[in-house]
Amino acid sequence: MMETREPFPMCAHHLTRVLELRPVAGDEAAILGLKLVAMEPWRSLGFTAAGLERYFTRVDPGLNRYSVVWEGRLAGVVVVRYPWLRGAYLELLGLFAETQGRGMGQHIIAWLVSETSIGGANLWATVSASNHDARCFYEKQGFVPIGDIPNLVREGYTEILLRLPLQDGRTGQRRQN
Repeated sequence: MMETREPFPMCAHHLTRVLELRPVAGDEAAILGLKLVAMEPWRSLGFTAAGLERYFTRVDPGLNRYSVVWEGRLAGVVVVRYPWLRGAYLELLGLFAETQGRGMGQHIIAWLVSETSIGGANLWATVSASNHDARCFYEKQGFVPIGDIPNLVREGYTEILLRLPLQDGRTGQRRQN
């Protein structure tokens, strides 16, 4: 039976016993901004804590922003735009350095695939060409590079557009997680 709900409802999503996504609260937006600007690629790309805080709180009906909570503590952020090119666009996935390497990213991508599959055929993302770890992560999740986008975020830097097709182009069948 097909689901009839819209993808990406703005409520808490329990991905595992210790991993939860919930709508970004106002007081969390400032913390997220401060933590991300101290990390790559946001530091090199010239983001500011205040700019990220505004991004996490501005009114934008197509943008869904979730705090990542690991074992009850703020651990990062997920921002997804839906709808976008017959699917969803993962605008930002940022996990704090001290919480990386615990499998959260894989659970988050699986959730994004599940939500996007309700009404879309693609999950999109971009990654900084210089961010080798993130590029490897997305490749392991099944994303394929579509093309380079020079100067998208900042002059002199290149982003790579990635696509995770959620349907087999030959059969039209949904991708299995």
